[in-house]
Amino acid sequence: MSGDIFQELKQFQEYANKMQQLMSEVRDQMPEYADGEDAQGAVRVRMIAGGVPESIKVASDWQRRQPPENLGAAVVEAYGSAVSEWMERWSGGLEQADWEARAHQLDGSLDQPASAGEPPVSPETFERDVRYVVPRPIEEVAEDVLTAFDVVERQNPESSVQPEARGGSAAHRVVITLGSQGLTSCEVDPEWAVQQSVVRLNQALDEALAEARAKSGSAQSGRQDAVADLNLGGLLEEAMAIMKNPRNFI
Repeated sequence: MSGDIFQELKQFQEYANKMQQLMSEVRDQMPEYADGEDAQGAVRVRMIAGGVPESIKVASDWQRRQPPENLGAAVVEAYGSAVSEWMERWSGGLEQADWEARAHQLDGSLDQPASAGEPPVSPETFERDVRYVVPRPIEEVAEDVLTAFDVVERQNPESSVQPEARGGSAAHRVVITLGSQGLTSCEVDPEWAVQQSVVRLNQALDEALAEARAKSGSAQSGRQDAVADLNLGGLLEEAMAIMKNPRNFI
């Protein structure tokens, strides 16, 4: 009976290693950036991974392409175009890698009986090094894991939603809002905009975007600190160290 349990644990470890490798390949397929423009070509936005706008630039002849009162909407439209371009390139990369078929194949591998004569595949590149981890008794680790799951489960779902972060230029002539869906709005004072050079207008967009990104990053850091307090990484290493040594189950 114990032999069956150990074989199933080895099978699960192999599954976890292959899943980690597959997810790493999925991340590798993500484009570093994508550019998008509004339909009239007045605004160009560059987006990087995570849906974060990296830069916003208006064309030198933007007033010929868009009326001043539509400039903010053009920024949002250009961002949406960049998102579409990013998703299209990522989807193309995943399709080339045949990711969906490999994921289905991997998902079905857990339903297959473990073969005692076939050693598990353990790509060292994707394994945690737990050679020097001295785990506590399995009962203590299991109790802490259950406690951590309980803490996460009791979290308010709304607390994980990224709050909106607003950033503005000098005198708030330009205001940009970032949320869980990326760039959600851009407000530009039309009367002020028509009196500015392209250089000054782009500078104002940079100022507003930088402040919004700084506020968004600060909020994200706070949520990560709260999760870090659970020490899930340490619990995972202890659990893996236990699984690697069958004597822990005796």
